[in-house]
Amino acid sequence: MKEKRENTLERNRSITDKFHKDLIGSVDQQNKVKISDIKSMSFYLPPIIKVQELLGVISNQKQLIDLLESYFEKPLKISTTNKYAIFKQGVGLRTVNKIMSWVKEIPFPWEKLASKKVMTRVIKSNRAGSNAGAWLSTISGFRVSYHSEKKDEFTPLFNFIEKRCSTEDDLILRVQKDVEAGKLKPNDIAAVWAAQQSLWVKNPYIPHDISENIIELMLKHQQRGKLTQQQTLDFIECYLYLFYDFYLEAITHFEIGCRMRYGTDQDKIENDLGMITKAINAYATQDDIRTCFAGILKEFRDALSQLGSETSFRKLASFIEINEAEPGEFGESKEDKQYKQLKDWRNGKNLPSNKKLKAFLRNIDEYAEKKSGSLTFEMCKIAMGIDRLVRELLGQAQKENCKQVDVEIVIKKVLSNIPNYYRVNLKAELERREPSI
Repeated sequence: MKEKRENTLERNRSITDKFHKDLIGSVDQQNKVKISDIKSMSFYLPPIIKVQELLGVISNQKQLIDLLESYFEKPLKISTTNKYAIFKQGVGLRTVNKIMSWVKEIPFPWEKLASKKVMTRVIKSNRAGSNAGAWLSTISGFRVSYHSEKKDEFTPLFNFIEKRCSTEDDLILRVQKDVEAGKLKPNDIAAVWAAQQSLWVKNPYIPHDISENIIELMLKHQQRGKLTQQQTLDFIECYLYLFYDFYLEAITHFEIGCRMRYGTDQDKIENDLGMITKAINAYATQDDIRTCFAGILKEFRDALSQLGSETSFRKLASFIEINEAEPGEFGESKEDKQYKQLKDWRNGKNLPSNKKLKAFLRNIDEYAEKKSGSLTFEMCKIAMGIDRLVRELLGQAQKENCKQVDVEIVIKKVLSNIPNYYRVNLKAELERREPSI
C-alpha cells in the first residue's frame, strides 16, 4: 500500500511541480494568487458548479478541498478564510506554497486526470472562456476515480456532455475570431444571438420561432421599451425553452444509461419511460402533483404496489424514520407524524436531509427485498434539483411584469417535453449499442 502511494506521488511530481510554478507565475499586482473558475452564463452548457449546487453535491469550490481532506485523511493546514480566498480574492505566496505542499502529498493520480488529451481540450476551453474545461476535468476525474469499476450507466451522459463541450468551444472561438476581424460587434445583441443559431436550429424540442422572438424582445428591452405582460410571458417562455434544454437532455441521458445498466426487463427498458422522466412529467401535467419530488414519491408508491397489494401514501409514509420524542400535536401518533411529514415532502416543504432521505429509501428497499444502492437517492436529488430550479425561476419572476401562476404554467409547458427528450435519446442509444453487421 505504501509502495503504491509512493509510486503515485512520484508519477505526479512533474505535473504538480508545473502547476506550482504556473500558480506562482500568475501572481497579480497585489502579490496575490487566485485559481480562477471560468463561468459563462451559457444555456447550452451551464457552469458545472450550478449543477452541483442543484444536486446538493457542493455549493462552492472550497468544498473540493474538504472532500480531498476527508477522503485522503490529510488536512490542509491553512485557515478556512484562505481556503475560500484561493478561489476568490486570492492568497499570498506563502499560502500557495502550503497548498502545493499538501497537493504533492495527496496520492491522487493527477497524471491520469491531467493526461495530454484531457489537458489539450481543457486549455482550448479555457481559451474560449467556456464552461467546458470544468466539465471535462470533472468527467476525467470521475473516470480516474472509478477506473477499476464498470460505470456504463454514465456513458450516455458523458458522451452527451463531451459533445456539447466541443460544440460550444468551437462556436465561441469562431465568434471570437469574427469579433477580432470586425465582422461582429459584441454589444450587438441581435448579431450575437444570430451567431448562436446553429446551437438550436436543429433542436427538435425548441419551436423554430423561439430564437427570433427572444432577439426581438431583448432588443426592445435593451432600448428601454416596456414589455407588456404578454410580451414578458413570451420572453420568459423563450428563455425557459433554452434554459431547461441542457437539464432535460442530461437527465434523460443519465436515466437511460441507468436503466440499460441495471434494468432486467428488456421490453420495459425499450418501451417505458424512466421514473425520473415520469415524475417530472407528472408535475408538468397533473394538478395533484405539486413538485417533481412528489412525482418521484408517487413512482415509489406505484412500484411498491406492483409487488403485491395496493400501496397507499400512508403506507409509504411508514418508511420515514421519526424521532418520537419530537414535539407534535396533542395525541398525534407516530403514524400521523409520518404521514404529515410525507405530505410536507410532496408539497415541497420541510424536505428531508440526506441522512433522513437515505434512511427512508433504505427502509423501502428492506420492505421490497431489493437493493437499489445509491440509484433511488440520486433520482430523488435530481427531482429535488429541478424543484429548486423552479423555485428560483418563480422567485425571479416576482421582479417582472407578470404573475407567478402564469410563469409556472409556462414552466410546466416546457418541462412537459421531457418524454420526447427521453424517447429520442433512448432510440439513439439503442441504435448506438446495436452490434455492427
